[in-house]
Amino acid sequence: MGINPLRVAQMSHKMEKLAKTIETRIKRYHKDFSLPMMAELWEETLVRSMEDIGLKPEWDNDRSHKVGEDIKEETFGRISCKSGSLTKNGVKFNGSRTTKFKTIDEKIEFLSESHDDVYFLLAKNVKDMKEKNFKYKLVVFDSSEVKVNKLIWEEKISKNGNLSGWKGTGSFDAEINRSMSDQLWTTIPFEKIKYTYDIDANPV
Repeated sequence: MGINPLRVAQMSHKMEKLAKTIETRIKRYHKDFSLPMMAELWEETLVRSMEDIGLKPEWDNDRSHKVGEDIKEETFGRISCKSGSLTKNGVKFNGSRTTKFKTIDEKIEFLSESHDDVYFLLAKNVKDMKEKNFKYKLVVFDSSEVKVNKLIWEEKISKNGNLSGWKGTGSFDAEINRSMSDQLWTTIPFEKIKYTYDIDANPV
């Protein structure tokens, strides 16, 4: 079956409404706070913004650290909420820690399992935040775009000859660093991102 143009148009319209509502809420946040919007605050902001436009997300305010899904919503499915750092050509964000898996093959297998359907990233430039210029990018893409089993992986060796982690390259880039609890870091290029919206959250 081909892509339904009407459904694509409806989704784009819904995303535009959601982005505007998110911007309004984050503007309100930055009237009182200079710390960047992130973590559970971003999750709840997304949930409340979805409710503002008539969606019915499922979310628990228990600061859960379960893998993958943070929010469930009928339109989008299982949503993973992340902060992100803007790079020259894309967005970098962190993922699960994998210390309990000993080999790179075990780590890749775990990280490639179906934990979520879509990512909602609120990405920022660190320099902007330090200067209290509260500009973000709302970045939304399918989880299938960043499955690490699609990458070619190689070991990273430190200057003293020890294994410091692993690096994956392909249509996106990823790293697993042993010094950071074997945490996954992914960089997705802008061309693989389905929806991108500028969020100017500077208070009026």
